[in-house]
Amino acid sequence: MPFSFKRGRAATDERLAELEATVAAIHRSQAVIEFQLDGTILTANTNFLKTVGYSLDEIRGRHHSMFADPDFARSDEYKQFWLNLGRGEFFAGKFQRQGKGGVEIWIQGAYNPVFDAAGKPCKVIKFCTDITQAEHERLANEALRRTEAEQGAVVLTLADNLKRLAGGDLTADITAAFDGRFASIKSDYNAALQSLRQAMTEIGQSTQGVHNGSNEITGASEDLSKRTEQQAAALEETAAALDEITATVRRSAEGARAASTAASSTRQEVTRSGEIMRDAIAAMGEIEQSSGKIGQIIGVIDEIAFQTNLLALNAGVEAARAGEAGRGFAVVAQEVRALAQRSAEAAKEIKTLIANSSSQVDRGAKLVSDTGQSLTGIVGRIAEIDTLISEIAQSAHEQATGLNQVNTAINQMDQVTQRNAAMVEEATAAAACLRNEASSLAELVSRFETGAAPAQAVARPAPPAQRPATENPVAAAQSRIAQSFRPGVTVGQDWEEF
Repeated sequence: MPFSFKRGRAATDERLAELEATVAAIHRSQAVIEFQLDGTILTANTNFLKTVGYSLDEIRGRHHSMFADPDFARSDEYKQFWLNLGRGEFFAGKFQRQGKGGVEIWIQGAYNPVFDAAGKPCKVIKFCTDITQAEHERLANEALRRTEAEQGAVVLTLADNLKRLAGGDLTADITAAFDGRFASIKSDYNAALQSLRQAMTEIGQSTQGVHNGSNEITGASEDLSKRTEQQAAALEETAAALDEITATVRRSAEGARAASTAASSTRQEVTRSGEIMRDAIAAMGEIEQSSGKIGQIIGVIDEIAFQTNLLALNAGVEAARAGEAGRGFAVVAQEVRALAQRSAEAAKEIKTLIANSSSQVDRGAKLVSDTGQSLTGIVGRIAEIDTLISEIAQSAHEQATGLNQVNTAINQMDQVTQRNAAMVEEATAAAACLRNEASSLAELVSRFETGAAPAQAVARPAPPAQRPATENPVAAAQSRIAQSFRPGVTVGQDWEEF
């Protein structure tokens, strides 16, 4: 069949028109950009320019790297990418690019090397579609799925740990890796659990301390209650003893006051006796003087008797001379002489008696003088005794007053001690209640597992041994008082010490 040039021309034109229509259809639906083999931009269609946000004049003649991430554009991988395109290799896929202003763009397309008639690559045409919105949606969906998966894992982990925590296990820390915003949940949960564990550990230790302290308080309160009861009994006995002592001292004060009165009366009587003794001494002096005068009178009488005797003798001589006439006168003279002799003898006896009386009067005067001096000394001693008894009476009165005050104070102490005993019983009951509450709290705290070793109970120290009675100050004072007021014991230095 002969060849027709017009017919061949028409077929070519038809084929060319079909190709142009295809290219036009591609340009309508695809973003197209052409590069040299080194990546220099030759041209781009409207779809591509809209996608990247540039005008043709802004990108023509520039390198493809303007659309790539700067770090990626400097990498060896990017350089190798264009070398492979220059060797005619084809690349298709999904690419992340940057538009004007650094806007992130995702495109789905292919880099197609174009060959010349000799079969060598001459340029690169890229056909692509803007999938930015779809990619963002995909990334959002993937992020949502990852978030849901992370949330599910977080919820499961939290549920498991919370279940352990609800069972009292405070060691249920989250050890799984939580990423992103869930990391703060992990750290906050672990921090809260750590704080709770520390708090429960401290509460457990404090509870054990409270339990031990309440045990000690209970024991101490019981011991104090016993000692308070003993002290109350001792105070009661002391109060009774002080009542008796006060009555005894009051009677002693009254007796001392009576003794002081008696001593004052005795002093007055002794003073009067001294005055009487002085009068007696004066009377004895007067008697001594009278005795001297009597002695002188006796001497005169003795001389008179001697003269009478002499005269009677002379009268007898003269009567003898007279004979019978003087016989009667001689008898008279003889009688007178006998009377003179008796008078002389009587005077001599009186003189002897007067001498003896004078000696006795002298001796009596000396004794009376000595008695006067003794009475003077006795008056002084009685005055001192009166002063001492007055001071003793005053001291006894002051002691009775002081003992009355001490008795009042002891009675008040007895009342206060009784009230203290009641308060100690209440404190003991409160301590026992506190011990029970501490035991309950310790039991509650023991339900939690903190990972720490359980606190060991501290043994309560043994109560102090009962002190012997000699170490009790009240009992010691009571003993001293009882010894001081036993019958036959003089109140002296021991009383002052009391």
